[in-house]
Amino acid sequence: MPVNLTAEAQAAKIAYEQASGLDERIEKLEKFISLIPKHKSSEKMVAHYRHRLTVLRQEKEDVRARRKMATGGPTYSLAKEGAGQVILVGVTNSGKSALLNRLTGAKAKVGDYEFTTQLPEPGILKYGGADIQIIDMPSLFEGAIDSSIGRQILGGIRNADLIVLVIDLTRPPKPQLEFLLSILEESRIKLNKPPPPIRFTKTGSGGTNIVGVTNFQGDPELIRQLMRRRRIHNFSIQFRGPATLEDLIEVIDSRTTYVPSIIIATKGDSPSSSTNFGELHREYGEVFPMFPVSVEKDIGIKNAADGIFKGLKVLRIFTRKSTGEIGEKPLILPLESNVEDLAKRLHSEFHKNFRYAIVYRLSTGQMRKKVGFSFVLEDQDVVQIFTF
Repeated sequence: MPVNLTAEAQAAKIAYEQASGLDERIEKLEKFISLIPKHKSSEKMVAHYRHRLTVLRQEKEDVRARRKMATGGPTYSLAKEGAGQVILVGVTNSGKSALLNRLTGAKAKVGDYEFTTQLPEPGILKYGGADIQIIDMPSLFEGAIDSSIGRQILGGIRNADLIVLVIDLTRPPKPQLEFLLSILEESRIKLNKPPPPIRFTKTGSGGTNIVGVTNFQGDPELIRQLMRRRRIHNFSIQFRGPATLEDLIEVIDSRTTYVPSIIIATKGDSPSSSTNFGELHREYGEVFPMFPVSVEKDIGIKNAADGIFKGLKVLRIFTRKSTGEIGEKPLILPLESNVEDLAKRLHSEFHKNFRYAIVYRLSTGQMRKKVGFSFVLEDQDVVQIFTF
């Protein structure tokens, strides 16, 4: 069946065909695609022009990458801010940009064509006094690890304090997740896995020093053979728990990074969302905390924000002044921090001249307790430190 374009769509098509510069062609093509009537007979036309748009945008990225290489700087790693850096990772059109906008109020571009996000888009999630940096990273694609742009994207992802895998519930979820995991694994980004219990140090002299070798799951001679092959003659290895030769190789290479991760499943208002989320949860529910959301209908957004904060494994600790005034902004500390950690963070004088602290734990009915350095803090504790 022929596609009957409106007069406005015809004009947009002509404007695209007459455009000269790369930016102008992209802009005009985006407008034309948005004006094509969406029905069965137009599917092939829409697919054709969306593919053309993808090619043009990739050409633009290649030009930008070459310029950046000429000026010596990657553009995909952003300085960390706030309580932690959270990076949204997904395939194209998975809903990352819309999710970023809903969580943070950012104005990231949202489109129904592939690779809408060209560069990292940051935003700040306000969470109970804490500022959490969330970054919408350009979508991963087939062959990313062999592409200069793909490697820059993956380099930015490596810096994350938390990786959010964004899965589109309008499509089969398992292929999406397995694709993302395969690229991250190939890039030595391991999710929800603790680092091997090994401490490795190269030394200038002293020869071989291996401690806890009974924890090594293999013949200790394999360790020495590995070191000889790598021409490492002076080293110290401490096995703090059961570990394999593969674990040791990961530690020696030092290129493997271990990052906590959660899944946020988008477009949860679609007809297929319940079935697809059920499949996702059955397959991976024991590995990843999962949060289904609908940005359009504002469903599950708070739960997703809670999951992001919990995934960062940090505490919000508020300080109380001698006047009784409680600070508006919390200090961010790692999970299981104690009062001594807080004193060090505040100022060296608080640590040096520490007498005791009063902790107010509002979550347990206004608990007020006099404590010392070793008292372990919980999220949203209010602490007043007394010095000599």
